[in-house]
Amino acid sequence: MKMHIKIMYIFITILLLNQIGLTYAYEITNQGNKNQPSIVYVDDDYTPSTPGWGYDHFDNIQDGINGVSNYGTVNIYPGVYSPFKIENRANIFIKSIDTTKPIIYGNQIVSDETYSPPISIKCVVFVYDSSDIIIDGLEIQGNDLSGRSYAVFYNGSSGSISNCIISPNQRGNMNSLGIRAQCNSILSIENSTIENYGRIGIYCKTGTVLNVYNNSIIGQIYTTSDGDFVSYGIEVEDLESASVAVIRNNYIYNHNYIGNPSWSSAGIIVDAWRYYEVTSENCSAVIEYNHIYENMIGLQIIPNKNIHINYNKIFDNSDYGVVSDPYWNGANHVYVDLDAKNNWWGDSTGPYHSSSNPNGLGDNITDNVIFIPWLEDYLPKISITNPEPGFLYFNHRDIIIFKIPFFTTFIIGKNYVDVDVTAGLFDIDRVEFYIDDEYKFTDYTSPYKWNWNDTTSFFTYTIKVFVYDTNGYKSSDSLKVWKLHYNLLNE
Repeated sequence: MKMHIKIMYIFITILLLNQIGLTYAYEITNQGNKNQPSIVYVDDDYTPSTPGWGYDHFDNIQDGINGVSNYGTVNIYPGVYSPFKIENRANIFIKSIDTTKPIIYGNQIVSDETYSPPISIKCVVFVYDSSDIIIDGLEIQGNDLSGRSYAVFYNGSSGSISNCIISPNQRGNMNSLGIRAQCNSILSIENSTIENYGRIGIYCKTGTVLNVYNNSIIGQIYTTSDGDFVSYGIEVEDLESASVAVIRNNYIYNHNYIGNPSWSSAGIIVDAWRYYEVTSENCSAVIEYNHIYENMIGLQIIPNKNIHINYNKIFDNSDYGVVSDPYWNGANHVYVDLDAKNNWWGDSTGPYHSSSNPNGLGDNITDNVIFIPWLEDYLPKISITNPEPGFLYFNHRDIIIFKIPFFTTFIIGKNYVDVDVTAGLFDIDRVEFYIDDEYKFTDYTSPYKWNWNDTTSFFTYTIKVFVYDTNGYKSSDSLKVWKLHYNLLNE
């Protein structure tokens, strides 16, 4: 009996020691060595004589990443640097320390284990099995990214890319992507330019959560002399498990083909795989406040109830503004309605459809696109409601105030300038008030008004008002009036 207890004690001790070892190994891998600095600096001009060399000062980004602790920052000075990878790390902030973007140039070979068997691919930046990896202010330039290749590759990882230029430099390569995120990654891409990709600017698949805000995504315009090539700005795909995307306030253009291609190019494409293969997975996508223009097709979507295309500018796309494609159920193609309400289609008459809107002068749409109501104008609107043309306004010390019809607009004393404002594509930001060309006041809240109480000479003036939306679009209104400040009557 005692022997059994002793053996059990030894066994439990071994398990505990093993667990302690595993925990320690996990902490080393996922929290970093506690002796590592939390802030490091990278400059391609550093040398072994640089103070802190090899500890918190490095001449390449990879050594900086390897040298910093988790929850750490890698500050990069302007220069040209080699590709880098981040594997099994957490909370690393990789950023430019200057307004001039450091250039990451070249390629490296990594393994994509989602394929069976795994395949080798080329990329510039590789993030694998890591969390909260933030990349900010870099210019990521591919060189010789031939074959299957991605400028930035997030695989089973989370983080963000902001204020970057992403450029694989792979025109004509149908396996070239700007940014690829997959395998339950969570990635935000903001305030960046994605360009010079052969096929797709931003691609996500297999349970990925993708947020794309305030970017310029510039595709390829291919011609018959290039070959039978296509170009997509953003592709969201289901395959093994559905992805979720929010695509907001981006400029997506130039995905086109001059000639007669066998495939289509598009600014945004969602769930295209469902056209060919039976799958129960349905991606979710909220697509709003984007400028989608000068593509072959603006948006090519296989709809479901979780896909919404609203409040976008969809215009000047050569074939269609929006295509609603069917999905394959194993026996037939099945059509589902696509929510595309409240968009601007390039004209106040709305999109063109041969039966449902034959007088529309905007972009073409296919069947099964729910486009009513549409925006008749993407600009905000403003009109002066007070004073009104053809009235005399008299204000005696705010005691006697009256308004009577008059042959012109005449104001005696102070008077409020009131405006009526209607939002267009974007929300209202502010209203500015001017007299002639002299700035007077800005109102940020409704109701928008200004108390005109200046001491003025008896003369004609022009009231000018400007409304600005949150995207910078503006509209104006003006009114000529005669005005006399009441105090002048007593001088």
